[in-house]
Amino acid sequence: MQNPFNPSFGKMPSIFLDRDSLSQRVISELNRGDSPFQTSLIYGQRGAGKTALMTDVANELKKQGWLVIDLILDDDFLTSLISQLQSHLAKVHLLKDIDVKVSLPGIQVDTKVANQNENSNFQTLFHALLEKFTSKGINVLITIDEVKATPLLRKLISSYQIMLRDNLNVSLLMAGLPDNVSEIQNDDVLTFLLRANRITLNPLDVESVKTTYKQIFTKAGFTIENDALLYMTKQTLGFAYAFQLLGYWVWNEASQLTVKKITIENIQNILDQYISDLNRNVYYKVYSELTPKERDFVQAMVKAGGAKVKMQTIAKIMKKNSNYVNVYRRKLLDEQVISTAGYGYVSFLLPHFDEFIEQQMILDEF
Repeated sequence: MQNPFNPSFGKMPSIFLDRDSLSQRVISELNRGDSPFQTSLIYGQRGAGKTALMTDVANELKKQGWLVIDLILDDDFLTSLISQLQSHLAKVHLLKDIDVKVSLPGIQVDTKVANQNENSNFQTLFHALLEKFTSKGINVLITIDEVKATPLLRKLISSYQIMLRDNLNVSLLMAGLPDNVSEIQNDDVLTFLLRANRITLNPLDVESVKTTYKQIFTKAGFTIENDALLYMTKQTLGFAYAFQLLGYWVWNEASQLTVKKITIENIQNILDQYISDLNRNVYYKVYSELTPKERDFVQAMVKAGGAKVKMQTIAKIMKKNSNYVNVYRRKLLDEQVISTAGYGYVSFLLPHFDEFIEQQMILDEF
């Protein structure tokens, strides 16, 4: 049987654990029209499932008749938006009805008004195109993955606000890393996005992880011992990418068995490969983007040892007062690197991330 787990970034996994209900809620809210979800930011750490959620929502809305415009935040960002809108209008034979003259680099439209600057050109054409879709009752969803504050995004958001004010049928769904989403919402030009709906991707429910692992392997004809199931579940800490990745490697290991029984030993056989992939595909990047003080904080957690660490102990190791360490505690919580573990305690949110930090600490000594 084909491996049902998909740990590839940017692809829609066949097992969309714990996100179906969230996806359906987003879809329902977008179909309301006047919902806060009309402008939404999907917020989560690498591997949390941001792209998968956005893809699922977009695919379902396409089936319901929505026009979905998928954008990449590059230098051709606005040109791509206009080109896609024009292309779809041409398909429904509405493009010839637009009587506004505008031009962007690489875009020419035959109309009646000329000599406008580029900013007003984009806004005017964007408005004219959306008016046509709205007049025909067609809803437009714009999706942007890996979003960050750029001049072109500022330009789009400024125009998008006007589209909403004029009651045009357009929604905006963006996905980004915690730092980038926070930067966008605190940007002086993008203050409008402070009111945008934030969809936070929390860790998967541990019981759901365990149940799903059992269902998938049992359906494929494998027997998995309960202690092995609990051990496997614990290795993920509910991290969406870890769920897919560990399932992928355990499946490959199990498929080589002559007796279809999965034990703790089978899981341990692939654990090094699993952790290596976590380090290479997620943790190197996460750690490199931490500030020096944030690194001091997580290193203090490792030095303190234990599954959960007391804030007082972290402050003592860092030789700082509680107010100082609490600043970085809040930042790391917001970045989804750590989580609260009871009053005055924190723990790592990402599985085996403490081991990765310990390795980096050793390397730093050389």
